[in-house]
Amino acid sequence: MERSGFITAVLLAAVVPVAACNDAYSDKDASDSRATTTPAGDSAVATSGTLPARGVVDDSTVTSRIQAKFFLDQTIKGRRIDVDAHGGIVTLRGDVASDNERAQALLLARTTDGVERVEDALTVNAAIDAPAPEAGAAAEVPEPSRADDEALTSRVQARFGEDVSLKAATVTVTAKDGVVLLDGVAPTAAAKQRAITAARGTDGVVQVIDRIRVAP
Repeated sequence: MERSGFITAVLLAAVVPVAACNDAYSDKDASDSRATTTPAGDSAVATSGTLPARGVVDDSTVTSRIQAKFFLDQTIKGRRIDVDAHGGIVTLRGDVASDNERAQALLLARTTDGVERVEDALTVNAAIDAPAPEAGAAAEVPEPSRADDEALTSRVQARFGEDVSLKAATVTVTAKDGVVLLDGVAPTAAAKQRAITAARGTDGVVQVIDRIRVAP
């Protein structure tokens, strides 16, 4: 009887440490599991990596807007100024005849929608303001008359009137020295392209500046 009791006591002494080890192992696993598990909500935030995008104007649109301003401005319309737009940052390169012309070009660029900063790489070159006349040429070359510009505007508008798909478009036509600026709204992208094609195909047009927007 005493031997049986002794054996039972020994078995119980062996079982208790094993159970304790199992409990400790289970607690550790649960703790590690909780430490390494990321809530679904946190995971979604961490892996998205994006913020709501601001409305950004396309680089080509910004370039066209600035070029159109230069073309219509009497101070710098005759200057060759290269406009390079990238992510809202615009770089102007070229020659101007005076500091006033440089200031005007920078002002027009800075006040254009979509422009965040303007980098000035313009060069003032007073010699371009008074080019020497060629031999046998007249000292002054007359500028195209306003009547010529108005006639060209009328021809482009007439082309628009002949196209049924452009009846719903509200496009303003401005012509200057053979360069035509189109500004306004077209009902569809196809109508916009037809307006540009019609303007380019008009007699007397040497360049078309597109500022037409497509209606939403």
